[in-house]
Amino acid sequence: MSGCDTRYGRDTQDGCGGRAGRKTTALVTGGGSGLGLALARHCAGLGHHVVIAGRDPDRLSQAVRDAQADDLELHALRCDVTDEAAVDRLFAELAETHPPLGLCVNNAGRNSSHRLVGVRQDESGAREVRPYPVSQWEETIKLCLTGVFLVGRRAAAAMVAHDQGGVIVNISSATSSGAYGQSAYAAAKAGVESLTRTWAVELGEYGIRVVAVAPGVLDGEALRRRCASSPRHQEYMSRLRRQTPLGRWCTEQDVAAAVALAADNPSITGTVLEVHAGGIPRRVYE
Repeated sequence: MSGCDTRYGRDTQDGCGGRAGRKTTALVTGGGSGLGLALARHCAGLGHHVVIAGRDPDRLSQAVRDAQADDLELHALRCDVTDEAAVDRLFAELAETHPPLGLCVNNAGRNSSHRLVGVRQDESGAREVRPYPVSQWEETIKLCLTGVFLVGRRAAAAMVAHDQGGVIVNISSATSSGAYGQSAYAAAKAGVESLTRTWAVELGEYGIRVVAVAPGVLDGEALRRRCASSPRHQEYMSRLRRQTPLGRWCTEQDVAAAVALAADNPSITGTVLEVHAGGIPRRVYE
């Protein structure tokens, strides 16, 4: 991936898309914080012209300033990936003001944990049954699956129009095979992996590769913040971690390295790169 700023293209059989000698753009959605920002900074450090997209303009601006302080260059565009018109505007602005798109990292998403049916007992011992809220289901599916479709569709169209090839990397999750309390998120990520395989077949003739990267639990700021606020959650996650084959969580750097591999290797397409330390147990029992 170190040469991705100038070496892309099916003409040269190099990795990320774009004809030799031409600088291209790497777009990272959900790039204002967390994993997305880590992926964007990694790409910038390797020579990409990087555009981060997200809903929060303050986060985007802060991300750009922090990158500048570390001698990294990021460009920011506001976009809600669940809004088709907003995605259209994002790609119109990309086409007008940035080099051709060579790499699109579909990262935007959020996990909301709910059991299909929650059961509680009141003081009298009576059961209170709480079904999974449909609104939470629809919100998660819209962001984590429909958003990937909307962005991926426009990214593919841009790459085909420029006739320079390219790479679409969809961020999936180890929960795609099923996980406790993860009905919507697991279903969405399974859908993301299915889209990845389908698009790889459809877009290969245009020199476009499509790869999914599936992290496990990320040992990052969000996890540490939640564990600090809830000793019960910290203990649960500690027991969960001990049951993974490697006894550790993955890091943002681990995921960035997998995205780099997907972007650089000209023979990787239609597959899922699993970065999860061996997998997440579906549930830890007391």
